[in-house]
Amino acid sequence: MGCMPAGYGAQMLEPRVEAVSPPAGIRYVKDPIDVEIQTFRGDVRQLYNTSQFDELEKIAAKVRGDRFGNGSWKIVRFYDSLECRSTEPESMWRLHDRIHRDWIAKKPDSITARLAYADYFVSYAWYARGEGFAESVTARGRRLFGERLALAHKVLDEARKLKGKDPYYGMVALSVALGEGPSKAEYDAIVDEAHAAEPKFWGYFARRAFSLMPRWHGKPGEWEAFAMNSADLPDGLGAELYVRIVLHLMDCYGDIFVESDASWPKTREGLNLMMERYPDSLEIANKAAMLAVMAKDRDMARKAFARMNGACVTQAWSGPEHFLGALKWTQKSE
Repeated sequence: MGCMPAGYGAQMLEPRVEAVSPPAGIRYVKDPIDVEIQTFRGDVRQLYNTSQFDELEKIAAKVRGDRFGNGSWKIVRFYDSLECRSTEPESMWRLHDRIHRDWIAKKPDSITARLAYADYFVSYAWYARGEGFAESVTARGRRLFGERLALAHKVLDEARKLKGKDPYYGMVALSVALGEGPSKAEYDAIVDEAHAAEPKFWGYFARRAFSLMPRWHGKPGEWEAFAMNSADLPDGLGAELYVRIVLHLMDCYGDIFVESDASWPKTREGLNLMMERYPDSLEIANKAAMLAVMAKDRDMARKAFARMNGACVTQAWSGPEHFLGALKWTQKSE
């Protein structure tokens, strides 16, 4: 497909150690915020692997409204850490199923347990379907895909009836909708309800924008218009939301500013906002530089490189060669 739905086959891997030596004044680093996130995910995963459900419940309750220093939501990272990798054998998926059922049995009133289980079924559905275009999906894969999405929908409906609330509910609902393909009105109602409950939760809009790509349920130019309109919501994140959508979809393109109607001026506005809002995030500064080079905006690229102060976060680029080539380009005269 070119790019898969968010969360499918998430893997907990350390960034590659790059062999290219940096020139003077440049250092290859890990963003301290990303290190914090990976540590958090590892701790949560260990609790999940050992079925320490009381501790998992405490953490989820504590972080539901919190964000890391780069603006990412801790509750999203919590659920992401529970993922079964797409490369795992069927036996591992069944083990995960047993853990989830045990969690619900011991915590029947827990919205956390049910959202985790619904999320599991979404990933399990994509595992059955495979990563290819629709014509490459086998009849068995298509059947299992539908059955497992239906199970996810059922568990999600059970979660909705519980007293507890969790902003991740909307994320799972949108993942189910991507596979089931409801009407536009039904799809948009999911976003509207989720946004009303948590206006700063940008993941809803990133997932809805993904579904509006022509390869899914949209038409050319539709996700771009949705992103622009969403950035203008009075109680949202403004232009930052636009950038979040662009970053979410950019891997689906070679050059998102050439191959789509994504707006570089709006992206630039959002990147400036994000560097102000999350000054400790080296990764955001690196991504700002990368996007500015892609858009051939030398002034913005220079500003972002200056903000980085020589700290290259390699996972924000396709590799150190990409970073060094971009840096060299910014040093040229107009």
